[in-house]
Amino acid sequence: MSSAAVQPSAVERDVVLAVDDNEQNLQLLEEYLWSWGYDVVLARDGREAVELYPRHNPSIIVLDVMMPNMDGYEACGLIKRSPAGRTIPILMLTALTGTDDKIRALDCGADDFLNKPINREELRTRIRSLIKIRNLRKELDSSENIIMTLTSALESKDAHTIGHVQRVASYASHLCDKLGMSADEKETVIKGAMLHDLGMIGVPDHLLSATALDDEERGRVADHTRMGASILEPMMTFRQFVPIVRWHHERWDGDGYPDRLRGAEIPLEAQIVGIANRFDEIHHERAVSEPEAMAVLADEAQRGAFDPELVKLFAAAITEELPRVVTAKHMRPRPRPKPRVLCVDDNAMNRELVAATIGDAGMQLTLAENGREAMEILEREPIDVVLLDLVMPVQDGASTLAQLRADPRFEFLPVIVLTSHRNSAMRQEAIVAGADDFINYPLHRLELVTRIQSLLRIKEYHGDLEQTQNVICALALALEAKDRYTRGHSQRVGDLARKFALHVGISANDAERIRIAGLLHDIGKIAVPERLLNKQGPLTREEFMRVIDHPVIGEEMVRPLTTLTSVLQLIRHHHERYDGRGYPDGLHGDAIPYEVRLLSIVDAYDALTSHRAYRPAPLTHEAAIATLRREAAGGKWDPQMVEAFASMLGAAAPAWDEISRPAPMLHLA
Repeated sequence: MSSAAVQPSAVERDVVLAVDDNEQNLQLLEEYLWSWGYDVVLARDGREAVELYPRHNPSIIVLDVMMPNMDGYEACGLIKRSPAGRTIPILMLTALTGTDDKIRALDCGADDFLNKPINREELRTRIRSLIKIRNLRKELDSSENIIMTLTSALESKDAHTIGHVQRVASYASHLCDKLGMSADEKETVIKGAMLHDLGMIGVPDHLLSATALDDEERGRVADHTRMGASILEPMMTFRQFVPIVRWHHERWDGDGYPDRLRGAEIPLEAQIVGIANRFDEIHHERAVSEPEAMAVLADEAQRGAFDPELVKLFAAAITEELPRVVTAKHMRPRPRPKPRVLCVDDNAMNRELVAATIGDAGMQLTLAENGREAMEILEREPIDVVLLDLVMPVQDGASTLAQLRADPRFEFLPVIVLTSHRNSAMRQEAIVAGADDFINYPLHRLELVTRIQSLLRIKEYHGDLEQTQNVICALALALEAKDRYTRGHSQRVGDLARKFALHVGISANDAERIRIAGLLHDIGKIAVPERLLNKQGPLTREEFMRVIDHPVIGEEMVRPLTTLTSVLQLIRHHHERYDGRGYPDGLHGDAIPYEVRLLSIVDAYDALTSHRAYRPAPLTHEAAIATLRREAAGGKWDPQMVEAFASMLGAAAPAWDEISRPAPMLHLA
């Protein structure tokens, strides 16, 4: 039995907006860009570029500096100051060679710059890197949306909490305006407010609705702050929200949780969300008016729960449609760790120049004189970027680059080739071999720092994307771990589905994709109350319709993350039946994708052999296989697939210890 062919999806071409007043330069740019596979939009001055970019949403803007009507500096500033343009990379092209001109370009918001006359391959490298940053950033925004959606779905299960995070975010936003916080600070607070209860995913529903809790149960509910922070902490782009998620239940007098911070030890953003959160709890849970809720909040502040001054400002802010700034309070800056750069060059003068540049830019530098020494350093030290000379004794740069790219640990480690050779063939070979960028000696300090910063963003985004997929899988597993009936189900389904996929001849990569689908297939149940999932008696029609919505909800939750696009159909269709009587789409026979039929049988087998609220005891392996065969004969499953599954397992239940693979898990910290 072999897997059905998967049709490749059409790849959307990136759009480049090219801007230059010189018609000959513009035509040359268009020719290059088309030959590299980009769609091209042309503008002949800055004013036209500002008009065109909102209509075309380009992946990058290649912008000349010296133009009539509106020069590149002004156009760049206007684009970057707008919400629609601030995430679009801008590559400035300039005939000006002064450092001050390049600093001015970066101050206007440009992401990179190139000197004219433009080297074709260098232009291609810059565009490729900047588009990669944009696409990775968009993917991370999508992953952020998934986690936000999970939080909203979590609260929607209970009528008492519907709309809570949105209201908290709105209240917090008003206080940010009153405090004169910057747009970026306000955005952090709002998103942190949307995520503040993320850790509730690990708290059983019955504890959230209970009127009285014992000490152990209160501790489990309180742990949601640490759980939420632990979910976000591994991802650099989410780390800014951690103080809010972890500390929004701390108290001004030190009697809060989880870390008993007091006074100014509590970050301002956590105080803002904590006040907004408590106000909403009083106002909506007690069903009292806003003035009454505000009076309760003010009384709690006087008794030590919150900063009284901040509560007074909050009281004023929520009564104003557009709060008037009355004071200036800002979030404490949290310095990022210094990037670690490895410079590999046998020339002492070059190393000294790099050392001076890297030190001035606030980065840590490690030096090596040849490729062999560099590989030894990489084995024992964490490095963020490698600067690599090509011509060296002992082990040259080309060999070192090949060795790096052959090692999965260094697949996404940024490498900038430093060379004094102007040979375009050598430069092209380095790019093909896996170099991310190249810079010529003598080094231009600003150019070197700019290149390093761009590649650091790519590395950070790659790492966060990989971590985000792990976090989403871990959230799905944490969801079912709350329930003794479903604990471990999705991991077992994923592991056994992978084994079954390999058994029927599916490739290792596709088998791993099916395993990920197994981990995520029930993620939509986050929006289904546990009382329905565990109801021992029959469900009403309304209850049944809510339960069977979970495949569609799960698909919609995961859809924004394009790295998980390939598992969407497995999530949506894992409850389809071979006879067409399944849900949500009533697919029939071979219209159900091959991999879905495979996953569904594994899902059913694990459900049959596990404890469930609606069944007195799990079935034995033999009884489960007999049930699957009987159901296949009745039209529920693909009969051939059931026989292949039974043949793989034989007379014994799966040896879980042998087939189990490490799964992402959440840990309290």
